[in-house]
Amino acid sequence: MKKFFSIAVVALMSLTIANAQNLKDEIAKSQEQAAKLQALCKDYKTCGNANIDGYGNSIKEAAVLSIANTEQISNLYVRDIQENADGTIDVTSKNPKLEEWVTLATTVAAEGAKIKEAVDKAKGAGEEAKNLAQSASAEKNPMKAAKAAKTAKAAAAVVEFGNAATPILVDESAKQVKLVDEIIKKIKAAKNM
Repeated sequence: MKKFFSIAVVALMSLTIANAQNLKDEIAKSQEQAAKLQALCKDYKTCGNANIDGYGNSIKEAAVLSIANTEQISNLYVRDIQENADGTIDVTSKNPKLEEWVTLATTVAAEGAKIKEAVDKAKGAGEEAKNLAQSASAEKNPMKAAKAAKTAKAAAAVVEFGNAATPILVDESAKQVKLVDEIIKKIKAAKNM
């Protein structure tokens, strides 16, 4: 019986370590995604068209929220596991409370709502950018044509920004929901409230 109990304890510890490593890997992937989003946001510029800029700004707001949530997840995870970024164990940190993770879950849900808002604007922004490009090419006055072409190019850049950022945002938001949910379950299972 003691042998069986020892084997069960070792198996449980192995699963816990594997789960922690999986969470660490997911957090590392999230940090890579956040860096990509940050690079995209750094290059983002508005075009002067209210509808297209509304779309681009919604994407940027969702990206900024996603980056902040990734950082918060990482910080809370490090506190929860009590392992510093360099791998050393920190015995002075306090574990985050369940309430902190639940609050973060609410923030992640708000990020999802922001992404949905941006995606809802995508079709209209794409069509408007296409119309701007068509009207620029149809313009006969060279001065007006140059200005219209510049606006159309800026509008296309906003739409491209959205097209590049949206898949990252959707993927990252889903990962964040999964990570936060797993950690909340872990805390509840450990009765670490």
